[in-house]
Amino acid sequence: MRLLFSVVLGLAGALICHAQTNQTRPSEPGPSITMKQVVELPAPKRESRRPGLSLQAALKLAETYIAKQRINIAPYYLYEAKYVLYGTKDNQDPSWFFWWVKEDGVIGDYVYIVVSIRTRNVFRPPSM
Repeated sequence: MRLLFSVVLGLAGALICHAQTNQTRPSEPGPSITMKQVVELPAPKRESRRPGLSLQAALKLAETYIAKQRINIAPYYLYEAKYVLYGTKDNQDPSWFFWWVKEDGVIGDYVYIVVSIRTRNVFRPPSM
């Protein structure tokens, strides 16, 4: 009898809880925005991300440096050219990095040249 009473009481409680609905007011609509207002919004300013020194101009500077330093790159080919931030974490300089490797594929036989975009300084960093 107790079991039947507790089952009936549990079912009644569940039905009562389930029957209650969340009675919230529908939110009032805000001001409507027309398509004309959207079109008239000011366009965001676009900043130029173009480097101050082009890749082609930096390569010419690197080749001039190689000729002045008399670095023989005849058996080498340009393997990679990329934009890097060269230097320490606190003092990074945007630069072009050029990497020449030898045709025979010997590990460690390569030439690195870095060209600073800001100052146009060209140097050969120490190899690893």
